[in-house]
Amino acid sequence: MDESKVKQIIEETIRLGSETSNVEFKDARGGFPHDTWKTISSFSHHPGGGFIVFGVTEERSKNSMEATGITELAVLQEKMSDVVSSQMSVVIRPEYFPITIGDKTILAIYISECSDQHKPCYHKDAGMPNGAYIRDGNTDRKITHEEMLRFLDNAKLSKFDSTKAPDTQLSDLSEKKIYDLLSRMGQRTSRDARIEEIDFDLLKNLNIADTFDGGNFPTFGGFLIFAKEKPQLRRSFSRYTVRCVKYKGSNVATDIIDKADIDGTLNEQIDTMQKFILRNIRTSAQIVGTKRVDRYEYPEKAIREIIANAIIHRDYRITETYAQVNVFEDRLEVFNPGCLPPGVTIDNIRDAQVSRNETIAARLKDLDYLEEYGRGIDIIFTEMEKWGLIQPIFKNTTNSFKVILPGEKLSKLNERQFRIWDYLVEKKRITVGICDEILSSVPRQTINYDLNKMQELGLIHSGGAGKHTYYEANF
Repeated sequence: MDESKVKQIIEETIRLGSETSNVEFKDARGGFPHDTWKTISSFSHHPGGGFIVFGVTEERSKNSMEATGITELAVLQEKMSDVVSSQMSVVIRPEYFPITIGDKTILAIYISECSDQHKPCYHKDAGMPNGAYIRDGNTDRKITHEEMLRFLDNAKLSKFDSTKAPDTQLSDLSEKKIYDLLSRMGQRTSRDARIEEIDFDLLKNLNIADTFDGGNFPTFGGFLIFAKEKPQLRRSFSRYTVRCVKYKGSNVATDIIDKADIDGTLNEQIDTMQKFILRNIRTSAQIVGTKRVDRYEYPEKAIREIIANAIIHRDYRITETYAQVNVFEDRLEVFNPGCLPPGVTIDNIRDAQVSRNETIAARLKDLDYLEEYGRGIDIIFTEMEKWGLIQPIFKNTTNSFKVILPGEKLSKLNERQFRIWDYLVEKKRITVGICDEILSSVPRQTINYDLNKMQELGLIHSGGAGKHTYYEANF
């Protein structure tokens, strides 16, 4: 946006003597206003976005606005950057315009309107709907329940993996890979899948490509699966890799034994992730009938499901971090950018059938990388039970999702003991007092039993004495 045009908008609004539907003034003489996030949320929902202007003050006695200026330009920009990049539900990229009006320097920040799939944009600490606002005239108003539902309904109609793949052309798609897809689909339905030519209508029906801005281009999901070359060779796709690490012990502070950054199309990533994990977990020999069979530490089917789900259901709007696989001495962890989709919780995850990436899920299912919809999580539970291992652990935060497969050693723990161990992995040290907090309503005698049991298993050791006793993990 042109700076002179921005200055003109601000000066006209100051002369008007009142904020407008797309201009909000902030008095920055007391520092960065703590409620700025409300206006960020409002303008992210407002057609055409809006300007947050620091350094303009309302003179109520004169019923006017006055440019009072700012003194710490860099600090204001830094504070704003922190809010828009880490505190909102979606990363926002504002434009900054330091402007001189008279002898005063003010800072105008343009917040663009979010696309439908990102709405509602809300403050993560406040949650939804309390953290989502809209512009009502010249003020910010918290959205109603009905408005929130409307945002969510619109978001369902605008899946990110169906949007245009940036910096790509139809010629970047592999005909060979698409023919393989058609062949598999034909075999499954016992139909003749031989096609002389792959035309655009076919690609559009499969949502591999679509019409955008008057031209035909690959969709985001279509390019990630059917690209001729590795998608990560394109700058816009460079962050869609999977970081895999094998650690010697039980936390990230221990030595790294093996590591790999896995790229390629999504199906290639799933295959390579599987190979990385299998070569970095233990095997044991078992006799099945009259034959000796090597069995992996974790069930292969469960591993396949969690990594396929990680690739299929990750939030591809988030590029600030990678999907990750961490293989520890006592567990396997798969971390995904993006929390569970609306309507899916840890409690209903086995029954919910919501996918944020419908194109990716459908095409990878056609390529046999996804079980029947809704069965994947059940397979993980069933396979872990067959191996005599405890159930998988799911952790859902505001911006990430993690699946943990506990190994044989941790499967000797009950639920309470595992929660103690989980705390130790993160915090390194625990006391009985902290156990009281994380295991509320559990008697002290039971907690002491759990700690003694974990010592007998060789998982933890104690230090200190009396009321200063603490416990640490034997990493």
